[in-house]
Formats: sequence, structure tokens, C-alpha cells
Amino acid sequence: MYTGEAEIQARRRILAVLLDESRRVLDAARELANMNTALVAKDEGAASKALENLHLAISDVEAFRRSLSRQLAEIGSMMMNREDLLRAAYTIETIASYLESISFRVSQLKMQVLKKAGMTEDLATLLDQIIDILGKTHETVRALHFNPAKLNELIQSVEKAERVMDEKYRSSTIKTMKELDDLKELILLKDVLERIETVSDLALSLADLVVIISLGI
Repeated sequence: MYTGEAEIQARRRILAVLLDESRRVLDAARELANMNTALVAKDEGAASKALENLHLAISDVEAFRRSLSRQLAEIGSMMMNREDLLRAAYTIETIASYLESISFRVSQLKMQVLKKAGMTEDLATLLDQIIDILGKTHETVRALHFNPAKLNELIQSVEKAERVMDEKYRSSTIKTMKELDDLKELILLKDVLERIETVSDLALSLADLVVIISLGI
């Protein structure tokens, strides 16, 4: 087997793992939104199931990152952009970690207090926007694997989704400060909003890494 053929096969395997990792972090975001919806509806069973699925997805993300790290170590200097691939994998894992921390904090919120302040709708919207931006970022990873020519168009959609999220984060933060009288809930919800904003920023960073990776393919 020629070295060039070996490199192509190794690249395909690694990009497939990165795609799986991206898919599972998107699944985790969906389960986070499901958990929040169940908590608002006071459906403890559904909330518990969503949280279980979220933890499973995050566990898979960690496993895929370890697999990718191991494969990159095995091929050594065969791939010139291996460091960028590793950064992308760790960025996805960091997003997963933030989703897990958000899920814990959301589970501690008093939904009745948030309802009175009109904040449950804002939180649900932001969680849906997390799904949207991670879905678009997942498509950039998919394009890296199957259709690099579409990357520029997809990156623009990620940037647009990040700007929309940023605007919603700011308006929700202002609303939280104005409407929530309960200091404990205010601090907790503000922390949730800030972590959601961080996920948005990380998703954009991941998309930028995908562009860098594509230059080495």
C-alpha cells in the first residue's frame, strides 16, 4: 500500500470519528432541551429520561475524542493537520461539558418562579438555538467529510446563528435582571445564560477550526 493511500484511509477514519463526536454532542443538546421542557411541564419521569440520554451522549462524545486522539497518535506525522483535528475534537468535548453543567443548573431552577417572571420561554428559545447552531456546526463537519465545497456557505450559516443567539442572550440577560426578584434564581439563571453563550462561542470556534482543517485536506 502506498503511503498516500494509507494517509487517505487514515484521514477518512478520523473524519468519521469527528463526525460521530459532533453528532452526539448535538444529541446531547436536544436532550437538554427535552429535559427543560419536561421540567416546565412538571414531568419528572421525562426529565429523568432526558437527563439519562444526555449523560449517555456525553459519554459517547468522550469516547469518540479518546478514539480520535489514539488514532492521531498512531499515525504520527502522516497527517499535517493532526493538531487542528485534535483541537476540534477537544472543542466538541468542551461543548459537551458545558451542556452537562447547564443541565445540572437547569435542574436546580424553580420553574414556577421563572414562569412568573416570564423567563421559561426565553430559556426554551435559547436551548432551541443551541440545537440550531450545533446542528449547523455538525453540517460543517459533515461537509468536511463529504463535500468540502459547501463549507463557505455552511460557515456563514453558523456565523448568522451565533449572532442571533448573541442577541437573544443579551435581551434575556437584561430581562432576567429586571424581572427576577428572587436573588438565588437570578444568579443561577444568569449563570445558565452565560454558559449557553459560551456554547455558542465554542460552536463558532469549532466551525473556524473546520475551515482550517479543510485547508490541509
